[in-house]
Amino acid sequence: MSEARTKPKQNFTSYVKQVADDKFLTEDYKPQLLSGEIEAARANHVCMYTASLGKVLSERKGILMITNFRLSFVFVDIDDDHHPFQSNRFLGSSDVSLSNIDRIYQVVDKKKKLICPQMKNSNKIDKIRIICKNFKTLTFGFQLSDVGKGKYIADALVKFAYPARHNLLFLYQFKDNSCNGTASNATKMFRKKTDWLQELERCNATAGWRVFSKDCRISDSSLPMHFVVPKHLTDMDYNNISKSFRNDRSAIWVWGYHDAALVRLAELNPDITNTTVENILLEHVRRCDPQKRQPRLLELYKILPSIQDVNLSYMKLRDLCTPDNDQQFMAQDGRFYSMVEKSYWLFYVSLCLKHSDLAAKMLLDGQTVVLQEINGRDMCGVISSLVQLLLDKSYRTLQGFQNLIQKEWITLGHPFSDRIGHVATVKSTERSPIFLLFLDCVWQLLHQFPKAFEFSGTFLTTLWDSLFLPIFDTFQFNSETERYNAVHADHIILRPVWDWAMQFGGKDLALFTNPLYQPEALINTTPGKEPLNNIDKEHLQPQYCLRDIELWQQCYFRWMPHLEIKYGGIAQSELLNHILLNNIRKLRRTLGNHEPYETVDERMDALEQMLSSTVVHTRDLDAASESTLCISSFFPFTSITPSTEVCSELLIGNNGINLSHDSMYETSSLND
Repeated sequence: MSEARTKPKQNFTSYVKQVADDKFLTEDYKPQLLSGEIEAARANHVCMYTASLGKVLSERKGILMITNFRLSFVFVDIDDDHHPFQSNRFLGSSDVSLSNIDRIYQVVDKKKKLICPQMKNSNKIDKIRIICKNFKTLTFGFQLSDVGKGKYIADALVKFAYPARHNLLFLYQFKDNSCNGTASNATKMFRKKTDWLQELERCNATAGWRVFSKDCRISDSSLPMHFVVPKHLTDMDYNNISKSFRNDRSAIWVWGYHDAALVRLAELNPDITNTTVENILLEHVRRCDPQKRQPRLLELYKILPSIQDVNLSYMKLRDLCTPDNDQQFMAQDGRFYSMVEKSYWLFYVSLCLKHSDLAAKMLLDGQTVVLQEINGRDMCGVISSLVQLLLDKSYRTLQGFQNLIQKEWITLGHPFSDRIGHVATVKSTERSPIFLLFLDCVWQLLHQFPKAFEFSGTFLTTLWDSLFLPIFDTFQFNSETERYNAVHADHIILRPVWDWAMQFGGKDLALFTNPLYQPEALINTTPGKEPLNNIDKEHLQPQYCLRDIELWQQCYFRWMPHLEIKYGGIAQSELLNHILLNNIRKLRRTLGNHEPYETVDERMDALEQMLSSTVVHTRDLDAASESTLCISSFFPFTSITPSTEVCSELLIGNNGINLSHDSMYETSSLND
């Protein structure tokens, strides 16, 4: 809520309060709240701690507030306040949504204890430490606050951060009609029959498959109103067969390649021991193939980790990336990657890529692939989505990727609310960040094939953050049925997250695209090898051995100041590629090449204007005349403050940014 107090206005309306400087020095500060947002607790004279290697980087005073939507810290020392580059319309730089809070610890007499809804909090809380689901950490001290304020804040956090029912989420309270976006209309929602018909026709699969439409909405169904089933089966026949499978999830077509189909399937109900019904269903799938070839059944529950395995791995990785202090960081630093290996997270990523590649090759060989798991809603979504990314270049565009997620994850009912833990009363065995595992796999593909994807790693990281913003409905429900019931019973307003302009301004949206993307370029499908034919041009063949899997540093490390590369890193190269590409487009238009003026150009202009104030002289005495962008390796999610004179005129105009080894990887500032 302290966001943008001294910044110029952006080309979008921010809900983060802009207040005169003197208001921050008073204790009667009144925040600008969203529609339906209520302040629940406040503590003045709170200290916010930020750790750095070998010392406390900052102990900054301010006001800590809890609402039914967020935790917000408002700095008193505004002249020293700085923010990450990415500016969210709904959250300030020191705000976190309550849905993002994973664990809360109280510190009493230097002893740390987990805060739970069932436990009574101490009256003598010295500090509160918060660990978020996206690995962000916050530590607040109450030594200067009134007696009992620590417990007061802890009680409010437990009440609002751990809702017992889904309708207690802020999504049900936020009724602002002005936040109904229209740009999301470009994303296919797959809630209409026509969307599935168009997908069938696009994949040339209408000969064997058809769109099934329910007669009425079943109250507890995880399936949408429309989906694709074998064409020769009547509605009654399909319904009768589906009753034998978990969640009534029988064979569901999701994509096709020539005559081969990609199909999702749940397991048989536990009380059915005879596999005859399953064999009959596979025979129906075989009949959908014009050449009547036998489908390949991939039993994912036998070859991929369970949701419990994934969650345990995630928790181990999260603990590694959220050390309590410098001593803990240094203790694990020397064996960090061996500890990452023992978490099995990268191993699970490699497994998903491996079996997606195998499934893709089966489809290329003309074999229909049936993906089966316990409920057909978790790993089926991971493998199915990855297969389509490997084989279908339309899904590698930003818009196409959003269509893919909407089809495979939202419409077909991945239980986001249970897996992400939006409601505290859900069993812990149901929690598992399966979607993060998928995004990590996508990032691996982007890292291996940078020319093949229109979207950037920043977009993927921002997409993960959006799961915890209960302003948008996209990732808040377990199924389309739950979403429908919330609309009609609780009158929530649907706001798809795909209208990103509701959250971000042009400078931020410009970073969602990949400057290296070449949609018509000949893509090397395997590093070091040339494509053999037209099919191979679209087929990506990932490297999935564990030695080829990288750690997604921007997503997992961005809140760890110990690992930040100041004034450089890969982020600077990507920024310069963005700006260079924009200048090339402008030059082509000037030369009369009739290059279309796209929205991305306007966004890049905004980005370039903002970056012009972040150029500083290098701190390297041997290269004092050189200049560099004042950003960190975790740009745009963290920022650093320029320590030398700003030289905005150096940007681009005079070959202004120097990417020498010293400026790219200067690490001496870590020890300052």
